[in-house]
Amino acid sequence: MHIRAYLFLMAAGILVPVIVFAGLALSMLQNAERDAALRGLKETTNSIALLVDRELYSAEAGLRVLGGSPSLAGGDLEAFYAQARRANRGSTGWTVLLDAQGQQLINTYLPYGSALPKPHAAELVRQVIATQKTYVSDVIPGPVAKGLVTTVTVPVPLDDGQRYVLTVAFSTDHFTRLIASVDVPPGWLVAIIDSEGRFIARNLNPGAMIGKSARPELVAAAARAHSGQIRHNTVEGIEAYDVFTHSGLSGWTLAVAAPVELIERSARQASFVAAMGLLAAMLCAASLALYFGRQHVRSIARAVKAATDLGAGLSPQPVRSRVVEMNELHTALHAAGEQMLQAQAYRRHAEADRQALLEGEKKARQMAEQQNSAKDQFLAMLGHELRNPLAPISTAAQLLRLQPGDARRVRYASDVISRQVEHMNSLLGDMLDVSRVTRGLVTLDLDDIELDAVIERALEQTHSLVESAQHRVEVNLPPTPIRMRGDQTRLVQIFANLLGNAAKYTPPNGRIGIEARLEGEQVVVVVSDTGEGLAPDLAPRVFDLFSQGERKPDRAQGGLGLGLALVRSLVELHGGTVTAASPGPGQGSSFTVTLPCEPNALAPVVPRRRRGDARGPALRVMIVDDNVDGAISLSLFLEAAGGHNVCTYYDAGAALAWAESEAPDAFILDIGLPDITGYELARRLRAMAQFRTCLFIALTGYGQPHDQQLAREAGFDHHLAKPADPQYVLELLRLPRKGGTRRAAGKRA
Repeated sequence: MHIRAYLFLMAAGILVPVIVFAGLALSMLQNAERDAALRGLKETTNSIALLVDRELYSAEAGLRVLGGSPSLAGGDLEAFYAQARRANRGSTGWTVLLDAQGQQLINTYLPYGSALPKPHAAELVRQVIATQKTYVSDVIPGPVAKGLVTTVTVPVPLDDGQRYVLTVAFSTDHFTRLIASVDVPPGWLVAIIDSEGRFIARNLNPGAMIGKSARPELVAAAARAHSGQIRHNTVEGIEAYDVFTHSGLSGWTLAVAAPVELIERSARQASFVAAMGLLAAMLCAASLALYFGRQHVRSIARAVKAATDLGAGLSPQPVRSRVVEMNELHTALHAAGEQMLQAQAYRRHAEADRQALLEGEKKARQMAEQQNSAKDQFLAMLGHELRNPLAPISTAAQLLRLQPGDARRVRYASDVISRQVEHMNSLLGDMLDVSRVTRGLVTLDLDDIELDAVIERALEQTHSLVESAQHRVEVNLPPTPIRMRGDQTRLVQIFANLLGNAAKYTPPNGRIGIEARLEGEQVVVVVSDTGEGLAPDLAPRVFDLFSQGERKPDRAQGGLGLGLALVRSLVELHGGTVTAASPGPGQGSSFTVTLPCEPNALAPVVPRRRRGDARGPALRVMIVDDNVDGAISLSLFLEAAGGHNVCTYYDAGAALAWAESEAPDAFILDIGLPDITGYELARRLRAMAQFRTCLFIALTGYGQPHDQQLAREAGFDHHLAKPADPQYVLELLRLPRKGGTRRAAGKRA
């Protein structure tokens, strides 16, 4: 068979199966696109169900917290009314207190003291009190609001035997707004349906459809299964795929419908695009196959001629071809002898390379053994350092359990737990800092600063450690302040680590010195001590990860060997260097930090205002956090320890609704709120004229540098990562507030 015919048959044998299977693939693609669109419809339905359940569970949690109010237990209904009104869920949700006979005692929809309707829900009240379970109603007429409402009712048993129930009543606008906040494609229908098949909320034509019955086939399907999918005509007569599921707390049906035309159109478009792409690919493949086939025919013909010439005793001429294999064949015929010599030279070089590889492998194995040993030492050290604080924490917890009424012992146990938790937090913080620096995730927040202020802050942070060992600290700074450019937080961390290292490795009643001086365009800071010094074998690797001097049984302070490694990384990020020196063991040591400094090019730095110890004025503080326990415990602490007037809300909508009437001086906002983020809430509050100069503190579990940057952009003054030190929150509330020049400050709490 001629080679051209062979190439044609080969191309046909490839393309025919491709065409057949491509048709099947296009059909499968169309079905897959339709299934993907329906999966998206199902995911949207589940998301809306979770959103509704979260709103209902949030309302239930708020009622149970409100039911524990001392005002209700003491019978002070007017004070309880004020608390309940502050807990209202915006303008579309209000609180009602009923007694065991179903008589309304307070209703935050009306002013306190207004006439309330006669008992109308006695049977429901008896049922809730008897079962002690939360009850979520269908859509019902509201006796006070004069419209359709839904309610969440919880029992409130008191210690004196009194029985109440608390109810949150939602207007139908509440859930209509809730589902309107979900971003769905145009033409999709979202609805909430009660157990009787009536619409509670609807994103299309809600005014006319709320309280009306949904399509019978949808109601019947929802009654048969917890979730599912049907294809039917909507109330508007549009044929649609309708996916439904149920709310876990209320039993309501959540349904999302998408027109059949929208679902099918996307599948058809995807199939059409794929078919056009496949056709274009096949045409290109056929053209390329024809072109390269011709090239191969010419290359093979030239190779046949060269082989014939070689058989006739003629040296074939070198022929250049676009086919690499043909070029290699002609080159091999003319260079066989030279290749033999080259092979010998190659063997000699290969032997030398093999020897070099063996030496490299030996060095790599030694390095790996050293690193493995360092890892084992670090893991043992980590286990020791984390177990040490657990013992006093466990003992303090047992002490609290045995004698909870002894105020002195409770205070002592609390102090022990706080100190040990702070120690563990410091260890974990060092590990995270080293991880971020070694992975290049740390960016410097450069600013014009004074070195005096940096050293002062470092001395403050290490004061307790120095005091406990009764060290004498000698500070020698130039009379003129040294101005430089750097990240103040990280520079404080550098010198605090060096001072803490000196304090830990210096016996009691020792001396620690810190000296700073200018040398040309560099600032040199030397931290020295009269401590244990450095052994000759430790000095070259003192800044390596996990490196430490020999531990002695009488040295109480621990550590993970991360501090000096972190110092070197942060100094190098500033473009500087750090070195260590010691005359020998027992003769002290000194660490010299050299940083770039161009004082003549810097603008004057405004002197920093020192913080006083006086207790600041009482403020009105608003806390917004969906963690009910965390919000209430922080509010109680701020009221008891700082004398502040605190109000708490658990979602952004309620905070925005009541912010103007509460008139806070400071806001403490969580970021992960159920309706909008704390960033957006801060922006909206900042936009209100009366809150432009208020203090804004972000209190969140998101503590990365990127999260701090987002907090600054949203207008927060400070960024605190959970769990935050309540004392530090009090200190932030005492700081002076200056409008227009705010910066977010992150602190590891």
